[in-house]
Amino acid sequence: MELIVTCIPGLAGVLEQELTALNLPAQASGGAAVKLSDCSLEQAMTVCLWSRLAERVLLPVATLKVEPGDAAEALARDFDIDAHLSPDGALNVIADHEAGVRGDPRITSSVFCRNLSRQVRLQREPAGALCLRLHIAAEQASLFVDFSGVPLSRRGYRIQGGVAPLRESIAAAMLFQARWGSDVPEAQIDDKEQVSPGHALVDPFCGSGTIAVEAALISADKAPGLMREEFGILHWKGFSADAWKAMRVAATQRIRTSEEVVAHYAEKITIKAFDGSDQALRLARANAERAGVANMIHFERREFGLLAARDFPGLGIVVTNPPWGERLEDRQRVDALHQGIGRRIAATARHWPLAILGSDVEVLDKLGTELVSQVRVKNGAITNFIRVTRPVLRAPVAPLQVGEPAFTLPDQAIPLANRLRKNGKQLRKWIDQEQIHAYRLYDRDLPEFNFSVDVYGEEVFVQEFAAPKSIDEKAAEQRRAWAVSAIRAVLGAHREQVFLRTRSQQKGNHQYQKLDARKGMSVVREGRADLLVNLSAYLDVGLFLDHRPLRMRFETECTGKRFLNLFAYTGAGTVHAAVGGARSSVTVDASRTYLDWAAENLSLNGFSTEHHRLERADVMTWLEACREQFDVVFCDPPTFSNNKSRDDFVVQRDHGELIRWIMKRLEPGGVLYFSNNFRKFSLDEEMRKLYQIEDITRASVPPDFSRQGTPHHLFSVRHLVG
Repeated sequence: MELIVTCIPGLAGVLEQELTALNLPAQASGGAAVKLSDCSLEQAMTVCLWSRLAERVLLPVATLKVEPGDAAEALARDFDIDAHLSPDGALNVIADHEAGVRGDPRITSSVFCRNLSRQVRLQREPAGALCLRLHIAAEQASLFVDFSGVPLSRRGYRIQGGVAPLRESIAAAMLFQARWGSDVPEAQIDDKEQVSPGHALVDPFCGSGTIAVEAALISADKAPGLMREEFGILHWKGFSADAWKAMRVAATQRIRTSEEVVAHYAEKITIKAFDGSDQALRLARANAERAGVANMIHFERREFGLLAARDFPGLGIVVTNPPWGERLEDRQRVDALHQGIGRRIAATARHWPLAILGSDVEVLDKLGTELVSQVRVKNGAITNFIRVTRPVLRAPVAPLQVGEPAFTLPDQAIPLANRLRKNGKQLRKWIDQEQIHAYRLYDRDLPEFNFSVDVYGEEVFVQEFAAPKSIDEKAAEQRRAWAVSAIRAVLGAHREQVFLRTRSQQKGNHQYQKLDARKGMSVVREGRADLLVNLSAYLDVGLFLDHRPLRMRFETECTGKRFLNLFAYTGAGTVHAAVGGARSSVTVDASRTYLDWAAENLSLNGFSTEHHRLERADVMTWLEACREQFDVVFCDPPTFSNNKSRDDFVVQRDHGELIRWIMKRLEPGGVLYFSNNFRKFSLDEEMRKLYQIEDITRASVPPDFSRQGTPHHLFSVRHLVG
């Protein structure tokens, strides 16, 4: 007999390889099916029991040239029901209409059944029935006996799949493309065309565990069909129960124990599945138990950002289905997540190939990895891409540093150039030793050049502080040109690398400039964190450099603790706490734009908002309603903030009330780091009576900000003991 084995559209080539490996006469037929010619009953049962990629196994019964309206009746009259169904057997009928062909599947099925040569017992569910599939096209109609019943991808081990569950056959296709379980010796692998995954697998976004379970089933050589008792072929008249029983017994005997897996592969198989969600991991463990492979998989709740090189020992492969982000506003953070995946895998698992599933090639391109292969599949209405890549380790971009002027400067620019070179030479040793990627080079050191100059990797951000109205605009413009020339000359920067902004005093509703569309983001490294900055679209670039030492402190102080970030801006402090192993965090800011930026920063570093929550709110209002407790709090309020729903916030006047509210939420033994940049700030003396307060401003000022006194005030605040 001839069989048609269907699959997810796009996987026919991969399915053909799988069936050929099962010694079946397979030939791809389009992108969603494989034909098996001169097929025996045993071979049909083999597909049902052993194929990991197939969806349905169809036996063609009739194909007629007929109009759609007459198709059901014509197929029924042509169908020899007694050749396929025993007298007491039940029937399950499903009709599909080709795209563009009008018709109601329920009516078509009903017409078909009414016109059969004899009455039969009908079932809505396929279990326990012979399954028939009608395909109605514009000019012809076909009838098939469905040997699979429900799709073969439904193995039976996954009762609940969690959010957006991955289809088992797609997970298997990812593993097949990644060569998981391949017995081809590494010496025979052509490095230009293929990858060798070794015998370790890590899924850092395991969800309900489908990839890990399918990988374990492959390693144990466990037939996927052994996990379900019901197939359509069991109710076909030509079926042999004895042959099926013998095949299942043989398949059961092939299942490898852990010791046999080691013996087969000549080394231990390691499968690790991580996820940040406790609920997802509960589902994953339950699925692995039902599949009988729980002892082969290490499940652990850990977010991607906390994975380290020790989690990728030896040679292995990363196979994963990370969050895609279905909503438009999620696109930015999904881009950042994929960028972070590529960077972290390259840094921690340099020689591990990465097999990943995505729905957007532009997002997948953010990985920055080297493409090995890609398969395009159609999963329902969604187009997916299975991409196998190699990580590309890129050396960190060294920040621009001062040197001899690259070109001759006008005399008026030379004083600034000399001061830039002097500052740069003083900072050079510190920059190199601490591996500083972003730093302040100049901060209004010379009265005639009222600028600050910050270096972010290979880019320079220049802020001009607006001159008094008494200064002639043409003279100010000339001074601006001299400044930019001096900066470019001593840093060796192209004009495109220098971004100039003018900062003037803002009041009332004009305190914050309206932010432009998000574009031009670049990444800077700070400690163990990657942070997004934007030098082209904003007055503030997204990172306050003077708080670098405090943020680095969070990496060591927040392990296992609950962290709260108030007036959080773009969430850089939260990222450092997360990188340092904070158990959870809450980030509060009134700006949706800044919170979206914070979400991208978290995604870039491999953290979700499930355990690192973002709250858009007025801080004082949020604190009054909050009932949570925290171990470490960072509060860096603005000098002034206007509010539509309450009185305007003035830090000198209102900081006492703010600190009192925060301390209600601070756990005994915890610490509040309270900061502000109002230069004339004076701490309310009442605070010293209520709490243990230490002024740590001097220790918190980094070398690149020490030339101009204190850029901020910083206090540690704790509850009094006893």
